[in-house]
Amino acid sequence: MPASPCVFLTGATGFVGGTVLACLSSSHPNIKIKALIRQEAVAKELQSLHPNLTPIIGDLSSLALLTSTASDAGFVIHAAGENIPAVCALIDGLTSHDNTESEATLPLPRLISLTGPRSLINLSKPITGNLATDSRPWSDVTDADKILNVPEDRIHAGADQAILTHSVAQCVGTMLVSPGQLWGRGKGHVKKESNSALYYKMVKSRGRAFVIGEGTATWSWTSIGDLGQAIVFLMEQALLRGSEQRAQLGVNHEGYYFVRTGDLSMIDRARAVSERLGLGEVESVSVDEAKKMHPFGAVMWGCGERTRADKLAQLGWMPNDTDWRELMQEAGGERA
Repeated sequence: MPASPCVFLTGATGFVGGTVLACLSSSHPNIKIKALIRQEAVAKELQSLHPNLTPIIGDLSSLALLTSTASDAGFVIHAAGENIPAVCALIDGLTSHDNTESEATLPLPRLISLTGPRSLINLSKPITGNLATDSRPWSDVTDADKILNVPEDRIHAGADQAILTHSVAQCVGTMLVSPGQLWGRGKGHVKKESNSALYYKMVKSRGRAFVIGEGTATWSWTSIGDLGQAIVFLMEQALLRGSEQRAQLGVNHEGYYFVRTGDLSMIDRARAVSERLGLGEVESVSVDEAKKMHPFGAVMWGCGERTRADKLAQLGWMPNDTDWRELMQEAGGERA
């Protein structure tokens, strides 16, 4: 790693961003980290845990601050949710760097922005809760062009496309990192749980685990810890390696990366939590019932897409946490 590189991180108090901060600090305790944090009290707490952290007080609406801070960083990780103006401001800051190498055909990798595979869901079709007969896994190698050219009105798709368009225009190398379901307890200081805690809460309140339809809809999954390590791994490849190795890192329209460990159907997930809580048979609910439980419930519990993280595998990265049942129960977590 170059001497004392500086990494700018957004989302440091969140489930994903907090885990990234923990993984980055653990793997590289001497790296300089600047983190966007809204509240000074929280900033002081994080700084006491991470001596290599410099808080930047502000939020995603502080566009000038994002640009100026990114301009001083060697690398940026955006883990604070979908926000096109904020990510474009970060990209604008990175334009102050020398972003090309003479022998490179693509810009140097400078930015990781978190996204998700829900762009693969075609919501013009009815939600059934079942795995479609024509469903197949998506590869981030062989299907890369299709993934980035789905209709822009799909979840995440418009933001992904806008971010890459701006990256290309500004000659900044961006990697979009796309995990599926996230399992396990967050490694950060503030937010420890994800949407899996919401399903657990709904199951407990109803007294029955539930699925939509037959529940064969299947999502790919990875652990939150492995996601954090995969992001650090990609950053390391961007900063550690010489030009030949960096050229192996796809960026922009060649830079969409799935992070995946396995596949998990909704019915298997429901049966596991039902068994754990002693609740008996899993019940089937309608799409309308799921929407009453949560506005996004039909998509969370009735859809699914399978992915294949072929790019990371080609680079030599593999997940460590392979048992989703253990992650469901990690640290007594109320998640399912």
